[in-house]
Amino acid sequence: MKRTRRTHFAYAAIVAAGSLAWTMTACRDGPRPAPQHRIPERIISIAPNATEIIGALGESSRLVAVSDFCVWPPEIENLPRIGGLFDPSLETMLALRPDLVILRGASAPIEQLCMTNGIDLFCDRTEKFDDIYRNITELGQLLDQRERGEKLSRRMRERLKSIADAVAGRRPPRVLMTLARSPDAIASVMTASRGTFVDEMIRMAGGENVFAGLDMDYPTISTEAILVSRPEVIVDAMPELEMTPSLEAQIVEQWKAVGSTPAARDGRIHVLDEDHCYIPSPRIVEIIEKLARLFHPEVSLD
Repeated sequence: MKRTRRTHFAYAAIVAAGSLAWTMTACRDGPRPAPQHRIPERIISIAPNATEIIGALGESSRLVAVSDFCVWPPEIENLPRIGGLFDPSLETMLALRPDLVILRGASAPIEQLCMTNGIDLFCDRTEKFDDIYRNITELGQLLDQRERGEKLSRRMRERLKSIADAVAGRRPPRVLMTLARSPDAIASVMTASRGTFVDEMIRMAGGENVFAGLDMDYPTISTEAILVSRPEVIVDAMPELEMTPSLEAQIVEQWKAVGSTPAARDGRIHVLDEDHCYIPSPRIVEIIEKLARLFHPEVSLD
């Protein structure tokens, strides 16, 4: 069963801000000098992306609990779940005796818990794509996996360059990507505008974000606005669903019922059901590659 909730995307949009810092003070206070380095043995991660990086670094055994939104690596499946950014179980966290808590976004209760009990706090403020590399570097240093972190970042950059080279010079299709919407109809559709992580994903895959010009980072758009924008490709993120062919067909029909768009006319409505489709971790390269295949089916990425 997938653990991802539909609210994960709104959560991600809310907490994305600023730069990374490892600090014993509140995350909202910004970077401060880190305490003397020690390799943490008991980590609680409330940041899905950081949890995935820890797994990619080969250090998932150091995790003693994760948030409800963490979905990878497989080793976390049976770990205690301590809620999320807005509903953490502080009692459970304290009982697990962590020596490090990883937090994405501001949470006064969690910050106070760490301050009061002398627990180190790593503040993950991933917002842009390049912050993934910085997060890998900092967590690699923290976990004494600097070399593995460097190799991980290098593989990401090399694969992304190969995707960029493959789609270079081709006309970018006009793309609508959803972050959230009403489950039973095309309504209350949340998307992303210019400068956001999702916008970067679209551009890296060789597409053009049809709502890049909106002032709000994560706007909710109307069906009328969708029709006016005339997307040539629609990518509907549904990671919380166990996708089946019949369910996918229903989703496509929902989009067709909105009205005439180039995407509907040309059969370019796609459902993105990977549970990590918007988690800014090393696995996001897989999603960008999939998007590039959807945007440019004529291109070979093998």
